[in-house]
Amino acid sequence: MKQLNIITPQQFCDCQLNTYSNLEKGYTVYSQGDSAYDFYYITKGYIGLYHILENGKETLLRLYKDQDYFGYRTLFSSSKIYHCSAKVMINADIIRIRPNDVENFLNHNQKLSNKLVMQIAYELQDAEYRLSSIAFNKSLDRVFNTIRYLTTNYPLYKWTFREIAEYAGCETETAIRLSRELKKTGLLPEAK
Repeated sequence: MKQLNIITPQQFCDCQLNTYSNLEKGYTVYSQGDSAYDFYYITKGYIGLYHILENGKETLLRLYKDQDYFGYRTLFSSSKIYHCSAKVMINADIIRIRPNDVENFLNHNQKLSNKLVMQIAYELQDAEYRLSSIAFNKSLDRVFNTIRYLTTNYPLYKWTFREIAEYAGCETETAIRLSRELKKTGLLPEAK
């Protein structure tokens, strides 16, 4: 979610900042179940948020790119545990933000607090839309809309059928089959 007035970590008070550069694709920033003391800002790159199910299957839930914050929901939660894992999808530069005291940090960085609450509301709206889409839309529509969304909003990444399927809420085989159908009908270009 982009805003006209970008709020960067360098503007914050009551926190410690650490910069991590050239994180390679596949690097795990934090893992589901880890204690959460920090949140992050992306200077460059893409980060995927993944949830691991009890059966070990990993599901792509959300995506972040340049100028996005991630890992911040625990600031507003009584649970100080990351509910998902965050992994680098395209080589990234990020800034880790560790509030000295969360309540003071949020009070002294009001613009950021407002931005994060708005981002939480946006992400909840998106999650509700995707959930209702899974319940009521045909797999073909979900796969088509997912491919269009991912390639439009995250064009630098080469999406796999597994990732498309996870985001669309279907099986990988279904995404492969439906992508072929969409290509045959001309709704999708040959390069996915």
